[in-house]
Amino acid sequence: MHPDALGDLLKRGSIEAMLPDALKLLASMGGGAATAAKSQDPIRDGATYILPLFGPLSPKGSYGGTSTERFANQVREAGSDPTIGAIVVPIMSPGGLVYGTAEAGDAVYETRQLKPVICVASPYSYSAAHWIGTQGSAYYASTSGGVGSVGVRGGHIDMSGFEDKIGMKTTLIASDPEKIAGHPYGPLSDDDRADMQAEIDEMNQSFIAAIARGRGIDASAVPGIHGAGRTFPAARAATLGVTDGVMTLREVVAKFSSSRTRLALMRRRAAAMASAF
Repeated sequence: MHPDALGDLLKRGSIEAMLPDALKLLASMGGGAATAAKSQDPIRDGATYILPLFGPLSPKGSYGGTSTERFANQVREAGSDPTIGAIVVPIMSPGGLVYGTAEAGDAVYETRQLKPVICVASPYSYSAAHWIGTQGSAYYASTSGGVGSVGVRGGHIDMSGFEDKIGMKTTLIASDPEKIAGHPYGPLSDDDRADMQAEIDEMNQSFIAAIARGRGIDASAVPGIHGAGRTFPAARAATLGVTDGVMTLREVVAKFSSSRTRLALMRRRAAAMASAF
């Protein structure tokens, strides 16, 4: 996930994890609980199917963004529908969880063997969203858009200092040390750090392999083109070959759909923007 978005989620999760249950209940009674964003449904009109990929990505859409599980199913269903000629995937996502991303990317790549699947960063497609976007038949970024943030991040929270300040001490008892590996109630051990690093490295290799497959390049060339964590504005991404060019969602829709579809899309986007404020 893009570092800024990940930081926000981690801060929110860390604070919630440290709150006693009584305070969590009080916060929810006071209206402090955030309302999950309403899922965006695809727009279908004639031969073009417009399937948004938005917000933080997770298997069930747990953070108010897209459910990668549902997205993968929708892509495959559209791929098998003979009345659909092309699928357009507008992306506005900072990325998300590792879980479910590979499956969603596989669905896009498999479906593109049947019909065009055009992905467009509108306006941004980072990390897990970039993974999925690179699996399309073509991948564009809108004029002011951005793509990239290749890589995998993990983390460890040491809560022992916080517990000391509030006079609290947690003692874990488990059937085996592996069951509580990397627990948050003390410093991260060297062995647990090594295990976490190995897992992250393995996931990152899968990320690189997926980009190589989707973009038709050698895996060794991926870091040099797509970077190892940095992001690219639309024009630079096109120049480097990260994407296939600069094209707005309106232009992509105009190329692959009817005028009625374009009108429906613009109305839908206007309604979504209005409900966000």
